[in-house]
Amino acid sequence: MLKHGHSLAQWTRCSRLVVPLTFTRIRAACIRVLAPKARWEEEKQDDGVKWHKLHHKGPYFAPPYEPLPRSVKFYYNGRPMKLSRAAEEVATFFAKMLDHDYARKKIFQDNFFCDWMQVMTPQERKKIKDLKRCDFSDIHNYFLEKQEAQKALPKEEKQRLKEEAERIQEEYGYCVIDGHREKIGNFRTEPPGLFRGRGDHPKMGMLKKRIMPEDVVINCSKDSKAPQPPCGHKWREVRCDNTVTWLASWTENIQGTIKYIMLNPSSKLKGEKDWQKYEVARRLKKLIHRIRRQYRADWKSKELKKRQISVALYFIDK
Repeated sequence: MLKHGHSLAQWTRCSRLVVPLTFTRIRAACIRVLAPKARWEEEKQDDGVKWHKLHHKGPYFAPPYEPLPRSVKFYYNGRPMKLSRAAEEVATFFAKMLDHDYARKKIFQDNFFCDWMQVMTPQERKKIKDLKRCDFSDIHNYFLEKQEAQKALPKEEKQRLKEEAERIQEEYGYCVIDGHREKIGNFRTEPPGLFRGRGDHPKMGMLKKRIMPEDVVINCSKDSKAPQPPCGHKWREVRCDNTVTWLASWTENIQGTIKYIMLNPSSKLKGEKDWQKYEVARRLKKLIHRIRRQYRADWKSKELKKRQISVALYFIDK
């Protein structure tokens, strides 16, 4: 018997410490050994390879524009004016924002009017010269009434709309990746509208164009059937790149940035990324005291760059 009443069989050596084998420790060890592995620990891929088989339905596009009723008028210089379909759609974007602070900013108005002119017919451009003479109030009131009518829908109609949304979610909101059915994060393309930005963004008011299938790059496996584009359209490109996790991409016209359709955070690949971050944090924990000593010592370095990095590390650490 050893001290504290433990026999030699009840002790085990762990690096520098001698730890008694209690029931709790034995149970925890058994759980670690026998517990099923997380999905991201199964079937480890080669370096850089994210998947082998990927199948999905592609993005769900914004619904087409529905023209205004004949009773809803756009007025220019006090007189009703019939707009072309494209010009009318862009006019509705501005009309919906009449009661918003953005619509009263000059830069927003100037950018909107410039882009609106681009979609007008030559005849419309000859006639419409000044935004201040445009009257969108009738269109604005129409959408306010439509919004109130939407809230007042009967229970049966709301249930029908809910079921339709669930059907779309079921069809477009999932993909099959290496035999696993995974949820997609956001499977809808952004609807057209007016760019807002943050603060006084210089591009606020510019037209966010409608995303078409011809703008979209599809990513899927070679042996799977590529998703069908909407009738009368084709994809910009269909590729097989298994080193990335996005399913579809396109470039938006305002900032020129690439937008992606990605997997849901609960998916296998997203979970694997989070797991890797936690593993890095676990390894960093063993080195953090040495790192802190180093950046504190670098505060007195003769090199300006080292001093700047050490101060930045200090604030990141805090």
